[in-house]
Amino acid sequence: MLEQKVHLLFGPGKLAELGPLVAGKGCKKALVVCDPGIVAAGITDKVCRVLSASGVDSVVYDKVNPEPSHTVPDEGIGFFNAQGCDVVIGVGGGSSMDCAKSINLLRYNEGPILRFAGPNVPMNLSPGLFLVATTAGTGSEVSDGLVMSSDDHMKHGCLAVNAMAEYAIVDPELMVTMPPVLTAATGLDAFSHACEGYTTNIATPATDHLVEAVMRTVAEWLPAAVADGKNVEARTHMAIASTLGGWMLVQAHTNAGHSVAHLIGSYFGIPHGEACAYATPWILEFNAPALPEKVRWVGLLLGASFSGQETPEEIGAKTRDAFLNFRDEVLQLPPASRYAPDRSLFPAVAQGIVEEMFQMFQPRPMTTADALDILEKIFA
Repeated sequence: MLEQKVHLLFGPGKLAELGPLVAGKGCKKALVVCDPGIVAAGITDKVCRVLSASGVDSVVYDKVNPEPSHTVPDEGIGFFNAQGCDVVIGVGGGSSMDCAKSINLLRYNEGPILRFAGPNVPMNLSPGLFLVATTAGTGSEVSDGLVMSSDDHMKHGCLAVNAMAEYAIVDPELMVTMPPVLTAATGLDAFSHACEGYTTNIATPATDHLVEAVMRTVAEWLPAAVADGKNVEARTHMAIASTLGGWMLVQAHTNAGHSVAHLIGSYFGIPHGEACAYATPWILEFNAPALPEKVRWVGLLLGASFSGQETPEEIGAKTRDAFLNFRDEVLQLPPASRYAPDRSLFPAVAQGIVEEMFQMFQPRPMTTADALDILEKIFA
């Protein structure tokens, strides 16, 4: 059964409805959770003005960084209480929305937040969260997950069904200021959600239908959004793809692509969207022996040609190359090598990849040697 729990307001100009919605819930003072870039872009001011027009006071908590530490929500809940707030509003990309989820979770559950990184930790329902997406990639506004980093900079994923947003606003007009590289990276994050959901061991015909639509949308509209950030039509289509991809995270989850992305992000400081983009071609190639027809479908979408006589391994190689062309030539995402990773850490990273939780959804088991080989290819 496909279920979507979040009340979603979608479309250009929908931010204007945030104030009446929050006020209608009886809330008086909002904690607006974001990063400094959202403040600098003027988006936070827009949110606070919309709230003020409906009689809702607000205070900004802009301590979020690209790889948010567990200390941000742990300190954030203290700030929330000290300021007398009664509602949390997350504004931004995945990091800001995940931090907002975490702070709201701590309103109803005893901390610290890292306590919930372990499996099967009881979690009370945490209602009343509002999320405003400003990027088209993570889909965190409708997903049941959040990611936090520990003091050693390791990312910890948490399946948090009881901490999902109650309301989400997806307004493409808030996304027009994203620069080309961020647009490409977040868009490929959305593609990775769909592509990995297509190739998990729990995918169904229903989820396949939806993730295929997401991948087609990204392939068609992401180049236009990268070329002209003010193209609201392209931004709207990409916002649709991102939100649907986030919903599919709840239904079909991800696989080793996100295991790789989480670990190279943790160890080498690579933003999540870029990390997914670097992992995707090699995971497609790796999983081709298990799901050749699905990998072939992705390859065809991205422009690969097939005779019908290819082995699964050849299907994987052709699809890999088609994705690399889309990523590197069409979207012109800069290479992973610019992060100059410490290769002496590769064995530890590879071990972390095979132990990461999304490996449970892999259609093909991955060994440490496999993960090490993928790392070498990513950073070649």
